[in-house]
Amino acid sequence: MYTYIIIDDESLIRKGTIKKLAPMNDRIQCVGEADEGRSGIALIEEKHPDFVILDMQMPGMNGMQLLPYLSEHFPAMPLIVISGFRDFDYIKQAISSDAIDYLLKPFSREAIQECVQRAIQRLESSETISRQILDSNEQKEAAYYEYDRQNLTNLILGFHTGDITLSSEKLKFVTETHSMILLTLHFSTKAEDFHVAEWLEEGGFGDLALFLPSTISPSVGFLILFLPSTGAVSSRNLVRQISTSLIQSAQQQNLSLLIGISQVHSDLENLHTAFEETSAALDQQTLADSSQQYYWYQGETHPRPVVWTQEDEFLFRVEAGMADEVRTLTENLFAWFRSLPAFTLADAKYFCYTLSNQCRRILNTYLKQDNENTSNSMQNVVGQIFRLDELKEYYLQFFLNITEMLKSESIYALDDVIEKVQVYIRHNYQKDLNQDFIASLFYLNRSYLSTLFRQKTGMKFVDYLNDVRIEKSKEMLSGSSRKMYQISKAVGYDNPKYFFRIFKKKTGITPEQYREKFE
Repeated sequence: MYTYIIIDDESLIRKGTIKKLAPMNDRIQCVGEADEGRSGIALIEEKHPDFVILDMQMPGMNGMQLLPYLSEHFPAMPLIVISGFRDFDYIKQAISSDAIDYLLKPFSREAIQECVQRAIQRLESSETISRQILDSNEQKEAAYYEYDRQNLTNLILGFHTGDITLSSEKLKFVTETHSMILLTLHFSTKAEDFHVAEWLEEGGFGDLALFLPSTISPSVGFLILFLPSTGAVSSRNLVRQISTSLIQSAQQQNLSLLIGISQVHSDLENLHTAFEETSAALDQQTLADSSQQYYWYQGETHPRPVVWTQEDEFLFRVEAGMADEVRTLTENLFAWFRSLPAFTLADAKYFCYTLSNQCRRILNTYLKQDNENTSNSMQNVVGQIFRLDELKEYYLQFFLNITEMLKSESIYALDDVIEKVQVYIRHNYQKDLNQDFIASLFYLNRSYLSTLFRQKTGMKFVDYLNDVRIEKSKEMLSGSSRKMYQISKAVGYDNPKYFFRIFKKKTGITPEQYREKFE
């Protein structure tokens, strides 16, 4: 009988987890519950459980603090991490602490039972190894080998800090190698489906290369190619030969494979830099041409500035909580990406990043949320995406999530269409607004909008827009030291002279005279 404890500040989650594990009571038993990290440590020291289920978000000592402590003081104890957030930093901490699994709340009975089953398997395996390892150098070497492989994977992904020392005899040649190149492999399915390690052995590359599956994405793997100090074949030709052969073998199994290739490096500590180079190389694939399948790192590049004519409409649909329209516009956006000549995946990522920042700013306007951690997590996840369709699915879900959150705010849930127009103008006065665009947002005829606006407000559309802009400029003139051309631009006037003329017409004085009154 194996024992476990649960550390979670939510009593209902603890009770629910125990209930979901009830069908396994013939093999496991809960011997305690704790609501935060310190009391959890005390309970572990008292009960000596075989494994622990813990939450990341808790008052007092949270999971980010608890995991390293447990990993250091109870290294053989399996850990199952649960959280209500898909946060990259949480996942990173769970991986570096060698957790069995990372579950997102709410999780199913089947999911938690599968995690516990894996914990039991590890315990059983540990017991077996403990009985035999002293008498088995082969098993000891296997343990060292897997440990070294995990360390190298963490080094590539940037999870490992400090010096790295390899212990296994099988990988001693790595430390004796003068230089290496990293290949990041991105398959159209799980990397394990291709059996890269077996392919290397069959092709005679076993002593030249080491394959490591990614712990972040199942479709990504890493191939470290160790270069001999002397050889008849140049390093570039060798990499080209291996890449071509890999791609052809994948095609024979109806798999698509993309390869990013780093520069030559001479130190294991440079593996993360090499990974960043392979990512940058893969990001340079041209969206309109999918014929190329391996990419060399060519140095730093800069994203291309482009203008999407539907961007303002897209942001309005997000703000208004219009999910169907947001979905359609996202499809239009990625179709537009493919239509642009020489447009790369890196360009698409950058555009989506800036667009997502604008969506987060809209969300923050109404919900006052701190999105910095979310932004960092997104960049880490997007950095592991190397196909446009995957990028679209990721950002589509992100945009729809924000749209759903804003829908509950009912920002444009007004009966009068002119009131909706006024709300939009007050929120977007700094943009290049005109009646044609506003009419299209609210599905109106331009002439009808003009007539209806004058009937409802007693003034022309352009006069109302100028009134809003001038009021905003007054706030900036009295409350900041910004220059006149900056204020003009900030309220929607590209031409400062035109701003001066409108301001004086509305107030009877110039902007400088208005500011002098407050000075």
